[in-house]
Amino acid sequence: MNNRPLEGIRVADFGWILAGPYATAWLGSLGAEVIRVESRSRLDFHRQNLGAGADGVPGINRGAVFNSLNFSRKSVRLNLSTPRGLELAKELVRRSDIVMENYAAGVMEKMGLGYETLKAINAGVVVIATSPLGQTGPDRAATGWGPNVQAYAGLPHLTGYEGGPPSGLGGLYPDFMIGTVMAFTALSALHARNRTGEGQYVDLSMAQIVSTMIPEGIMDFAMNSREPPRRGNRSPKHAPRGVYRCRGDDKWVAVEVGDGEAWQGLAGAIGRPEWAGDARFASVEGRRAHHDEIDAAITAWTRERTHYEVMHALQAAGVNAAPCLDPYELLEDEGMADRDLYVEMDHPEVGPRRIAGLPGRSSDIEAYDYGPAPLFGEHSEEVCRGLLGLGADEYERLVEEQVIW
Repeated sequence: MNNRPLEGIRVADFGWILAGPYATAWLGSLGAEVIRVESRSRLDFHRQNLGAGADGVPGINRGAVFNSLNFSRKSVRLNLSTPRGLELAKELVRRSDIVMENYAAGVMEKMGLGYETLKAINAGVVVIATSPLGQTGPDRAATGWGPNVQAYAGLPHLTGYEGGPPSGLGGLYPDFMIGTVMAFTALSALHARNRTGEGQYVDLSMAQIVSTMIPEGIMDFAMNSREPPRRGNRSPKHAPRGVYRCRGDDKWVAVEVGDGEAWQGLAGAIGRPEWAGDARFASVEGRRAHHDEIDAAITAWTRERTHYEVMHALQAAGVNAAPCLDPYELLEDEGMADRDLYVEMDHPEVGPRRIAGLPGRSSDIEAYDYGPAPLFGEHSEEVCRGLLGLGADEYERLVEEQVIW
């Protein structure tokens, strides 16, 4: 089974929090040896376990977010604030193909790991650097994460409700897309290195990546000087479309009518068969003009049914419909299970857990090379004594001196 296409590729992983770890989860699950550099001097936000850990027990290895993002890699403890720790990090880069980092702009340079330094160590290394607004330009010093990266990109301007203010889509929304772009950019750079023998530095702006997800709004403004209006859940092309309350506590269903045939199916399903022949609703424009009236009728019908009952009834009538699921429902959803989204991983401390794997398949990869998230510094001795060549005595001394810490 060819499930390790990146076997033989080594990644020095300086990423943290979300986008960086998610990027290297892709690479590790494709067979690369990902070595995550960690330290108690700058503990990952999700290692800190600000809430309760697995099973309500706190601990540096028990954070659900950390363990669900940092699969398929090794962990080495290196205190980069010490000269020897920095030297060991450089030795790791010397033996690596890719360096991944998602710190604020300039942080790697301040630590002594800027690209010019890394290139001098390893001319063929591929460096992927991701920061909110890029490494150069007047706004390079901007800091942030998901919520304000959305604002930098312009996304909330489009996603607010009609007549209301801009509205974000949730703090973590951009990070998974950003991490995926980081991973595939690294693959493209490796492909280029295979042709030319040269490494490269790729500066990825998180906000720029998010902006690529809203091309219609940006191009409408650039080409036509029009600011797209906020529509909430409504569509400029189809009507009706919305998210409707169902029976139960905070249960909802998403519905979209794509054409006239689907409209006839919806009208019959919600008990308004006469609407199928009503001239007011014969066109998309007409249905959009009467959207409020249609929404009220749909809601009156959906409130009496569960979100799954609505989904099955409308899909049977030829209407696009899907339940809005909370995290517990997502884990039990048959559609997710059919797509093998969830993976069972046996974590060395918290035991078997089901987490979300990579959201894609390849015809040539039967199964990704998944492995559980590492314990903090679990592979420090293996990496430092094996890969980096430290002797036993020096290794123990550096542990005592809080270099390997």
